[in-house]
Amino acid sequence: MRILFLTDSLSLPRKYDQGEVNYEDTYIHLLKKKYPELVICDFAMGGARITDLVGQCFYYKQFKPDLVFIQCGIVDCAPRSFTVLEKVLIDKFRLRYITKFFDKKLRSLRNCTYTNRKLFLDSLIQIKSSFEHIPLYSLGILQICDQYEMIVPGIKKNAKEYNDLLKGQTQFISNDDFPLDGIISDFHHLNEKGHQLIFEKIEDIIVNRLR
Repeated sequence: MRILFLTDSLSLPRKYDQGEVNYEDTYIHLLKKKYPELVICDFAMGGARITDLVGQCFYYKQFKPDLVFIQCGIVDCAPRSFTVLEKVLIDKFRLRYITKFFDKKLRSLRNCTYTNRKLFLDSLIQIKSSFEHIPLYSLGILQICDQYEMIVPGIKKNAKEYNDLLKGQTQFISNDDFPLDGIISDFHHLNEKGHQLIFEKIEDIIVNRLR
């Protein structure tokens, strides 16, 4: 069986305030280690939006996978003060020292996203068409806790809406009840326990497919 993963930074190793996730701790490595007979190919990009993953489909469809897993959405849906273009202009004209004083208020008022809902949906459809007739699974955005909502007002609503888009176009793996002790203090990346839990969810799917 050949399995393709297209993901943002959640599948990657990282240091965090209370420890570090080594490559050996990541759910993709855990799969490779337990199932060496599987051919696993993974593309992971820190800060990836779904459009970044779409851009890789041209290449990775030649891998000819039997299963495809995608993990993305939190970068796309997070409420922000400015659009991508506005951020580029702010950086170009060195206005960050001014705008930083209004970030929280503007984020709440404007609720800009790096990927609007229509583009997110269109991108999902593009990924599906790139892997036509191949089962496409998506890992849902992790549970949004109240602390995260306080820091980024509107993130809970946005995450639900983007998860609903994933549900409509993929075989959806829900993480709405993901335990908070599996998430690090930035409220959206996995710690070692979190990687183990994601590994177990994916393993269940793979084992059922292998039967």
